[in-house]
Amino acid sequence: MPLSSETANPSRLGPFSAGRWTRVDVALRLEDAVALSFFLVDVAMLAVFGGAGRRELHPGLGMGILVVVILLIKELFHQALSGRAYHMEKKEDRRQFVRPYLRVVRDWFPFLMIPVMYWSLWGDVTHLLVHQDRDAALIAWDQRLFHCQPSVALQRFATPSLTAWMQFAYNSHIFLTFLVPFFVYMRRSERDFRQMMTGLVTLSFFGFVGYTLVPAVGPLYALKGQFTVPLLQSHELIQRGADFMDFARIRRDVFPSMHVAFSFMVWLYAWRHSRRLFWLMSPLVLSLWVSTVYLRYHYLVDCMAGFLLVLLCLMLADWLFPRFGTVRFRIALPGWAGRVTGPMKNAGC
Repeated sequence: MPLSSETANPSRLGPFSAGRWTRVDVALRLEDAVALSFFLVDVAMLAVFGGAGRRELHPGLGMGILVVVILLIKELFHQALSGRAYHMEKKEDRRQFVRPYLRVVRDWFPFLMIPVMYWSLWGDVTHLLVHQDRDAALIAWDQRLFHCQPSVALQRFATPSLTAWMQFAYNSHIFLTFLVPFFVYMRRSERDFRQMMTGLVTLSFFGFVGYTLVPAVGPLYALKGQFTVPLLQSHELIQRGADFMDFARIRRDVFPSMHVAFSFMVWLYAWRHSRRLFWLMSPLVLSLWVSTVYLRYHYLVDCMAGFLLVLLCLMLADWLFPRFGTVRFRIALPGWAGRVTGPMKNAGC
C-alpha cells in the first residue's frame, strides 16, 4: 500500500482544521480493495450474527497458509544461497531482508481472504436477506430446463468405484484452486498473477452474494426421499476426505456452484498460461463438475450459473485490471502520522 503524505492546509480540511493534519495519498491494489471490502462485509455480518462463525481452520485457508509458507521458505533458501551478507544494524539491510517476505504475504493476501469470507457465512448468515430456502425454485428450474432431476437420474449409474472417483474429484477442488495461481506466481509475470487474483476475488464476491440471495441446502436434503440408491464406496481415505469436506461446508452454499466456478476459472487461466497444465487438469476438472450433481450437492442449474458467472467475472477482471489495477484515494490523518507515512513511502510499501 504505497503512501505519500504532506501537511494539509487547515483551511481546506473543514472539520479537520483544528490542529495540524496530514493529507495521505493511498495507492491500493485492485485485488486488495476487493478483498478488504470482503473483510468489511465479514465484520458487519459477525457484528449482526455474533457467535455464528466457526472457530476451526477452514481447509482452504489452511492450504493458502501452506502455499505462503512454502514461498517464504523458498525466499529464505534464495537469500541463503545468494551469499549476500545482511547487516541487521543497518536500516536499509533490514528492509532489503524482509522485503521479499512481505511481498509474498501481500501478493497472496486477497486469496487468503476468500476462505475467511466463506467461513463467515456459517450459521444463519445466508438468511440475512432472504429468510426462506429457495430449493423449491431451483428444483422447478431443473425440471423446466432438463425435464428431470439430474441428481436423481444419475443414481442409476452409481457404483462404489465411480462414487470413490467422484468423491476424490470433488475433494480436489481446493488443491486445483491453488495449483494454477501457484504455477502462475512461480512461472509467469506479476501482472499475470495479479490479474488472475482480481478475477478470483471478483468471482468470490459475486458467488458469496449468490449464497445470500438464493439460500438453498441442495438435493441431498431437499430431494432425500427420491434417492433409492445409496452412494457407497470402500476407500476409507477418500471417505475421510469426503467427511471432512462435508464438515467444512457451510449450510447453504448451493447457488451458484462455486466448486464449478472456481475450477472453471482456474482451468481457463491454465489455458492462458500453460496448455500442458490445462490438459493435465482436464480429467479431474471435468470429473469434478459431474461430481457436484452425482454426489447430490448441487442442482444442475447451480452448475450452469457457475459457468455463466465465471465468464462474466473473467470479462470484468480483464476490463477492470488494466484500467483500475491501482485504486488511489486521499485521507486526512493527525499530524504525527506524517512521521509514520514518510518512512513507509521511502521504503516502497
